[in-house]
Amino acid sequence: MDDEQVLVRPASTVALLRDSEQGLETLLLRRNNALAFAGGAWVFPGGAIDQSELDDAPSEAWAAQVAAVRETYEECGLMLAPKSLVYFSHWTTPVRQKKRFSTWFFAAHVIERSEEIVIDGGEIHDFKWILTEDAVKPHLATELRLMPPTLLSMQLINHYRTAAEACAGLAKREPYRVTPRLSKIDGQLVSLYPGDAGYEASDASIDGPRHRLLFDPTGLQYIHSGEDVSMPAMDRP
Repeated sequence: MDDEQVLVRPASTVALLRDSEQGLETLLLRRNNALAFAGGAWVFPGGAIDQSELDDAPSEAWAAQVAAVRETYEECGLMLAPKSLVYFSHWTTPVRQKKRFSTWFFAAHVIERSEEIVIDGGEIHDFKWILTEDAVKPHLATELRLMPPTLLSMQLINHYRTAAEACAGLAKREPYRVTPRLSKIDGQLVSLYPGDAGYEASDASIDGPRHRLLFDPTGLQYIHSGEDVSMPAMDRP
């Protein structure tokens, strides 16, 4: 299908954060294996922004907050206040994908027990509160089938000790926007990000600055080579 014919739908998602005796936790939901987009993956609550939400809002940013609140309630039964949402990044699905989304990423501090989470058993089949420090371990991220935006979001959040600290820190950080470009090198899938030498040409073999994620069988590996990359690392405050 021609990339120009693929509708890029606006969407929003929320990293729900809570404090536990063991440390900072986030809520992950497992999507139905049968779903065409990210089937079986563990994700943050979220989904597409309805057209009515776009029509009624003064901006897409406003509509994204409204949709984030609605989707969180629909997918896991938690009600959020729009003012509790902290916008920290924006991801657009790579070209040449059958479904594409332009997704606003928020974080929110919640105080909930597991028994208060309600999933529908349709689109969402399971849930878990997980320590961010566990979720970012490469082998576990692969076993959980975390998508790169979810993993990198948690790698960023994992720098904070508490939910309140995370939300305050993310609110001060300049949100980043990224549209990955996919390539392969030595048969291995690579997601290229702005600032990588191969980003513009979608060619992971080009020498130069490295800003990419490797889909290694042993675990997802994020690489940012440092000051030679024009875009700041997405996994650091």
